Amino acid sequence: MDAEEFRLLVSSTALSKKSHYYYSGGLAADVISADYAQRSCVVELTATESEISDAGCLDEGLVGTVADYWTSALITALSQGRSALTTSLTVQALKPIAPGTKLHMTCTATDATQPCAVAIFATAAESSDVYAVATHTKFFKSRS
Repeated sequence: MDAEEFRLLVSSTALSKKSHYYYSGGLAADVISADYAQRSCVVELTATESEISDAGCLDEGLVGTVADYWTSALITALSQGRSALTTSLTVQALKPIAPGTKLHMTCTATDATQPCAVAIFATAAESSDVYAVATHTKFFKSRS
């Protein structure tokens, strides 16, 4: 599968989810690249004032919800439609951010029976300028 086909698959998987992630599903975010071989995708979004905590960082609830939504879509696309549930989630807001900052969230997933996923929120201009990180342990729903 080429990169554009995989990007479209991740995006359509996220948009067609019967989701409990109401906020994430309505957030203005787009998959701008994806790589099947690297088991990754990059989602672009812009931090708004309402998504910044009183401490000036990305709200950790936002980070966890958005990361879980897109890493779940990535894992489902990688695993031929199997859904994965989160069993643990760790979120860290690392530094203050200004409203209007364009972000690239890079999501990667392991290839395992109990997949792990990582989402790194960095500025679109510089991938080493990281604002938040989320890590997940997941498991696949049984097929019954």
